Amino acid sequence: MRMGLGLMLLALGACGDTGADGDGNTIPIRVTGDSDYEARLQGLSELNRGLALRRAIQDSGAACKRVDLAGRQEAYKNMSMWTARCSDSGDWALFIAPNGDVQVRKCSDADQLGLPACRFEEPTEG
Repeated sequence: MRMGLGLMLLALGACGDTGADGDGNTIPIRVTGDSDYEARLQGLSELNRGLALRRAIQDSGAACKRVDLAGRQEAYKNMSMWTARCSDSGDWALFIAPNGDVQVRKCSDADQLGLPACRFEEPTEG
């Protein structure tokens, strides 16, 4: 759990780095699932992964009493996109950079911000 909390310590704000080389060309970076932070998050139990995502949401200044449903959704730009459904504050998108920095956004704001729509896979009973 300590690793999960360490993973989620920072909620990223705007950065001054443009992601360009010295000639002004954009250098694309792709998260492949091999990021140490993403691998650690994926390796956590469902309970500890929910706690880590909950902590990141809370560190962003939002409320999240309990994560009821969470999962990795897709790669977005140079980040790994995860989703979390909080029992008291709704659905959240969390974007984890290769260095472990995290950006948290309400899923309801995704369209307005030009972000991928949040998707949740409901657990199957069986």
